[in-house]
Amino acid sequence: MGAIKINAVVIESNYYDDFAKIVKVFSKQFGKLSFIAPGLNKSTSKNRYSIQTFSLSDFEIFKARKEEKISKLKTGILKKDYFKIAQNYNNYVYCSIIFKILDQIEQISHKNYKIFKMLIFSLENINNNKNSFINYLFFITYLIQESIQPLRIKSCVRCKKSPFPIVRFEYSEYGFICTNCLLPDEKKQPDSFIKLLANINKKTIYFNVEQKYYYTDLIVLHNIVVNYYENVLGIYMGPIKMLKDTVALNVNEIESNKYK
Repeated sequence: MGAIKINAVVIESNYYDDFAKIVKVFSKQFGKLSFIAPGLNKSTSKNRYSIQTFSLSDFEIFKARKEEKISKLKTGILKKDYFKIAQNYNNYVYCSIIFKILDQIEQISHKNYKIFKMLIFSLENINNNKNSFINYLFFITYLIQESIQPLRIKSCVRCKKSPFPIVRFEYSEYGFICTNCLLPDEKKQPDSFIKLLANINKKTIYFNVEQKYYYTDLIVLHNIVVNYYENVLGIYMGPIKMLKDTVALNVNEIESNKYK
């Protein structure tokens, strides 16, 4: 079989032996895949720049026909690097979490092209330090919405329709509740929070990262999304604890009560 061309972001590379690396990428054509890159320590190697983490590269690979076999790199050409991400601690953590999720993408979705397009968009913005947290948050949120188990934010999860205004996101059901289905011990949540969730269903990631949202709404959304990955989808999120422990990503008790 001849070599095939792919466009991919390098999410991880590890030494296989003294002269080769195992490279893990997320590609536009096939989603996540791995290949061995031989001869990288040779002074004549032209592939070494293309296989560094945070690189967007064009690769020619001999793709393995069976899942238990590993593909092999023929050539790699660096198209763009996102190395500035590593210069900012928070940005590095955001992208490390994104890459950890993509490393387990088979458990979530196979919509490779759509996810790749969102990934490039988010990496560009984070690399330029443009609304980094928002880009990270919306990427991991929209990734859930491309899964077979999305958040249930299209209509009320109880009456299965929306004849009445949506007034609550119920955590135990991971979905919207309308005013007619609200139980006596449940309360309405801030309108701005409901609008944020509704926009995730109605608008694209490219629209939402440009909007102005209340910071507390975003933090609550982050907590919902992280809990969903860990407890519903069973995804390991790598350095997420580094974010959970920061003051900036915690909501005080008075504010928190508005969302319970």
